[in-house]
Amino acid sequence: MGILYEMDYISAMRIKYFMLFALSLILGNHGSAWAQEDSHIMKRQIFEVPLTSINISPDGLFLLAGFDDGSFRLLDPDTYEVKLEVEGAHYKAVNAMDMPPKMDFILTAGGNQIKLWDRSGKYLFEWKGHATTIWNMEISSDGLWAVSSAMNKTFLLWDVYNAVIKEKMRGHEDVCMAVCISPDNKLIASGSNDQSLKIWDLETRQVISQLHGPAQDIYDVEFSPDGKLLAVTSKDESSRLFDLEEEKLLHILKGHTDMVLEAEFSPDGSYLVTGSADQSIILWDVPTGERIHQFLDNERAVMDVVFHPEGQSFYSISYAGDLTRWDLDPEIFVLKYYETPYREELAEDPMFGPRQKGESKKEYKARLEEGTEKKSAIISRYYQQYIQEKAR
Repeated sequence: MGILYEMDYISAMRIKYFMLFALSLILGNHGSAWAQEDSHIMKRQIFEVPLTSINISPDGLFLLAGFDDGSFRLLDPDTYEVKLEVEGAHYKAVNAMDMPPKMDFILTAGGNQIKLWDRSGKYLFEWKGHATTIWNMEISSDGLWAVSSAMNKTFLLWDVYNAVIKEKMRGHEDVCMAVCISPDNKLIASGSNDQSLKIWDLETRQVISQLHGPAQDIYDVEFSPDGKLLAVTSKDESSRLFDLEEEKLLHILKGHTDMVLEAEFSPDGSYLVTGSADQSIILWDVPTGERIHQFLDNERAVMDVVFHPEGQSFYSISYAGDLTRWDLDPEIFVLKYYETPYREELAEDPMFGPRQKGESKKEYKARLEEGTEKKSAIISRYYQQYIQEKAR
């Protein structure tokens, strides 16, 4: 991994975790929890050049992948086959990518540049406005607006189709890296290292609400799909869920052991996934704030997460250069909420026992295969019970 970043805070953080990973290899840290194989991995691929950002097209047909060498690719979400590759798109790592609902162009951010490309990868033009490395960028759901943040106290609101800065948003007293637009395109949320969270009216560009954030740097803010909640990640190892209508804190999500870098709501808003520098991803139940499952099989800090539109899987990238698709299979929820009766039912059924005396290998294999089908049916039954109870 080429250390070509500016020596700002984020750069130092990336270098720090690169060095920690290298040290773990030298010390032979193969017995850690992070080395465990997670059965919920649907697909994983290690790229020669580390990924630095991941997103998915509105229709779910393309993964938008940015790389450390300034290139970007469109990938098949199932096979990771490269559908489009543009080398040398930026002079530094591509930290953000997005597409509007019409999917008529691709927007990339790398270094202090934002560039617009057509669907074939042809360069169209550059948006100029940032003087320092861009950390975050996204397009509104109607495709008319975009926001971008860099390593300074302001963030920019862009008029997408006129390619001009509509407003330089000022109000924070320290670096503002986290910014996003609400699903109804009426609000902007921003989080800063000054520990403040501001809600802006997109039309007037004025602050209409301010929430008390965590006591340390804020890395990510995300609106829920219905726009009623705001998820916030922080250096303090926690995430927070705020009710925007009541302007109050709902839950403090504790479970990570290092800074939490990214958060993403499921498409239906029921769940939240958070990625952390502790090399894990946690799945949370949004209404209760309860931790459902922790995905441990990551070799380095998790730097981005995004749900597939179907809601049954999500993707992550880490500083190890891997792109992983995780399956939210029903057994995760069964083990969380019905573990005791589920395991007791399996233990009482001889079909799931070890090979019996006098049982041939063929018979044992056939029993295991039949048992797999029966186990799936049991999981499905408990999972349907969970869905019904959750809907009440």
